[in-house]
Amino acid sequence: MTMISDLPNDMEAEILSRVPAKSLSRLKTTCKRWYALFRDPKFVAKNKKLGRGVRESILLTNHGDVFSVAGDLHNTGVNTPIEVSGKLTSLKGSEDLDFKDIFHCDGLMLCSALGNDRLVVWNPCTGQTRNIKARTSFETNQTYALGYSRSSSSGHSYKILRCFDYQEDQKDWVPRCEIYELRSDDSWRVLDSFPLDYIMFRDGVSLKGNTYWVAKDEESGYFMMKFDFTTERFVRLPLPFQIFYRYDQTVLSVVRDEKLSVIQIYDKSDVRSYVRSYEMRIWVSTKVDEDANKDLSWRSDLVLEVDDDTFFGMYFRSFLLDEENKVAVLCCDIDLVGDNYTTIVYIIGEDMLEQVYSGTIKESRSNSPLVSTYVPSLVCI
Repeated sequence: MTMISDLPNDMEAEILSRVPAKSLSRLKTTCKRWYALFRDPKFVAKNKKLGRGVRESILLTNHGDVFSVAGDLHNTGVNTPIEVSGKLTSLKGSEDLDFKDIFHCDGLMLCSALGNDRLVVWNPCTGQTRNIKARTSFETNQTYALGYSRSSSSGHSYKILRCFDYQEDQKDWVPRCEIYELRSDDSWRVLDSFPLDYIMFRDGVSLKGNTYWVAKDEESGYFMMKFDFTTERFVRLPLPFQIFYRYDQTVLSVVRDEKLSVIQIYDKSDVRSYVRSYEMRIWVSTKVDEDANKDLSWRSDLVLEVDDDTFFGMYFRSFLLDEENKVAVLCCDIDLVGDNYTTIVYIIGEDMLEQVYSGTIKESRSNSPLVSTYVPSLVCI
């Protein structure tokens, strides 16, 4: 009988490249040859294309608890229950990490701790972590993102973008952006040229190595801001709608690592009526090209109307869209009476609105809650 170890090395690698990363991760200690193979950037890149496994999902509550969520939240269906389980209290190699934010890119998670005193890059598939030290002290008002630049010769080069304000000479507040490259060691550097003459909302999303945020300025109102990690430049892109009322809420999302999606939520209530009325409209872009800095084409995918007080006082933080079934998973942060806070997750769709998760009510909010999905990856950090 021919064993896999009897095959030529190139044929063995070809077969293994088609195995999902999560399964390969369990086999990395089988032999030294496989351990080295699974860390080879060319093999990792090929495995991401050919060995894509089942998407996994996580929920970060507004109190810093992280849970695994059964199934792929991009494919919830109308009658699929959401099971929240597997609370994660710390990362391997990072003792007692209390989560404040998690930013996902390419199977990797950029995690910040409560108190903004450190960052950790984490690969949940391999368990590998890397602590990132600050060039200057981490600020409470910082925005950060994880992305990568593309190179045909050396593959992806992962970077962290950090934007914050600092007080110059204890007087004026000055905006600054810094870049950290994971390939080097402790290499924060200041980004010299960036147009931070606007407000950039913190909850950005990563798509094909670049990051997108909703932003606004005094002249043009709301728009979408992209940071290209290859050119290290910011690019303005229009949203598919205009926002006229400052209490309207807009949240970005990514659909299966291919498209952008944005939800617009606004209160339609008549001031003369006691009944509250909300409209939610979800837009989906065309497929996003890695190198494109041009305007996107959008289509309105789902329109919902809710005529009650369900969403009164809620802040919408993240969502995931199931295009095929026209269903979305919506993660909210609600400020209850008496300064009590909790995280609530809904499944919304045509003629349906179902609450599927409600977190513990506490007297303080640690962060913005998040639902996210990812494909496990062997990317080495």
